[in-house]
Amino acid sequence: MRRTIALGGTAALLVAGLVSGASTASADDFYPMFDIQDRVMQPGGWPADVRPDGGSYGEEGFDGTLVYGFSKAPLTDPTWAQGGLPAGLSVQTEDCQVRAGTVGVYTCPISDRDSYPGIQVVSAEGTPNGTTAHYGFVYVPRGGDLAAAAKAVQTVGLKLEDGRHAARTVTVKTVEHVAQNTIQLTTPPVAVGTTVTHTAKVHAVDKGRLAVFFEPGEGMRQWEEGEVKVGVTGVRQNSGTTECDVTREFLSLGGVSCEIDPGAEGPVDVLVSYTVKADPSAAAWKLNTGAVYEVFNDGDNPQTWSEFAVQSSRPVPTHYAMVSRDKSGLLHWHPGTGRATKPFREWTETVGRGWGIYNAVTKLAPITSEAAGGGVVARDASGVLWSYRTTGRSYEPLSTRVRVGGGWGIYNQLVGVGDVSGDGRPDMVGRDASGVLWLYKGTTSATAPFATRLRVGGGWGIYNQFTGAGDLTGDGRADLVARDAAGVLWLYPATGKAEVPYAARVRVGSGWQGYPLMSSPGDLTDDGRADLVARDAAGNAYLYQGTGKAAAPYSGRVKISLGEVPASLNALF
Repeated sequence: MRRTIALGGTAALLVAGLVSGASTASADDFYPMFDIQDRVMQPGGWPADVRPDGGSYGEEGFDGTLVYGFSKAPLTDPTWAQGGLPAGLSVQTEDCQVRAGTVGVYTCPISDRDSYPGIQVVSAEGTPNGTTAHYGFVYVPRGGDLAAAAKAVQTVGLKLEDGRHAARTVTVKTVEHVAQNTIQLTTPPVAVGTTVTHTAKVHAVDKGRLAVFFEPGEGMRQWEEGEVKVGVTGVRQNSGTTECDVTREFLSLGGVSCEIDPGAEGPVDVLVSYTVKADPSAAAWKLNTGAVYEVFNDGDNPQTWSEFAVQSSRPVPTHYAMVSRDKSGLLHWHPGTGRATKPFREWTETVGRGWGIYNAVTKLAPITSEAAGGGVVARDASGVLWSYRTTGRSYEPLSTRVRVGGGWGIYNQLVGVGDVSGDGRPDMVGRDASGVLWLYKGTTSATAPFATRLRVGGGWGIYNQFTGAGDLTGDGRADLVARDAAGVLWLYPATGKAEVPYAARVRVGSGWQGYPLMSSPGDLTDDGRADLVARDAAGNAYLYQGTGKAAAPYSGRVKISLGEVPASLNALF
């Protein structure tokens, strides 16, 4: 079982006389406790870090030295005949010193830089399975007797652990040996409003920790906190060698953690059963159950996966992202959450540099939080248009640019408008200097993403801003909004016909002149309607939720945060 060192009272602090010395701190205001564990490593694998996993302290914090001892035998022999590491193991350290005259003993001063100084044990390739180093530590407060501690660590295995000293092991196990530990998962589907039992059957040869967790299944996006509404509500096991807990509560998804110790009589077969519950409002998620049996602290531990479905009539809503550009030419990625009160995550990522060379940049259609969608086009100062397709990788959402062609400098507005023509491909409109609007139908070609332009009509010079607004009328077509010089916003409902893409305009309202930046990233609130984000000159951002009604396409604005972004944004798309 995993052991945590507990403080055994004031008397237990006075171990082997090591508290004596210059330190005058009492047990009431200075009570260090260190948590240290057994380590298991692969031959030639990651070093085993034998520093404490953590600890706690009183008002004065940690101050002193950790003294470590390494031996080929348990730390119970005062003659220290087996002091040092067995063949195949060695030590590497930066902050610890070898104790002169004593093989295998090191002193590691505690500092502000490192409250838990430790030593790494390195295993050479080919080290035999089962090779074991016994190690222990003794804590010495500042001014304590290091010589006494160096002697005490040699028999620390005989003493009652109290948080100031302990004995543990570092064991080498081969990958082939650890692979004998196996896991089998059974994960039937769960219907909304019900529970189902899932099981993990473990054949445990070694002591280890079973961790069961969940990830989005095939084709599923990453979820927001508490969104899935499915989780583990209870866990049971059929073996006295096992202790299990639910790692998180229902509605936060959760998981299972089990400590398994076959002991000397192993191996053992353990059946862990846990209850999965789906809330009545859960969507039709596919969940991938992962299970790993952690024998190595760092290494190739046995693992397996099994997918199951949430049986629901409610589809998983698509979440969208917004992209912004600042005056330095950096692109910022704003993943959506689906929540009206907080439509974007608090963090943003820089996903592009050098975009200051473009005088026009627009997305062609809403981009999902998983970096799928219509992509982005940008025009440079020489009038060349460049295309950036989406990648499906949110950490790098746009691909390397592809040259579309020159001559695009004739337009003073270029705006992606989604699928206007009804062929399933995102389109773009451009307005020329005479006020004529032109439609460029999308294609499937990366190098020629637009067909020959179609004339929409004249008179569009009265507008100083266009936004591809998504479906505002509830008919499934991508609409357009335009703002005139007086600050009035107008809606142009889409017709689905490329030759006449827009119906007569509908007045949305006045007062929109205060927004130098506007964008419609898609449905930000999980209600199936396209929304609008507007940012004023002072840097305040607002969400306008879509209503699905042409006569009043937006509800009242709500102030929102775009996350950590510079004040110098000059584009939203």
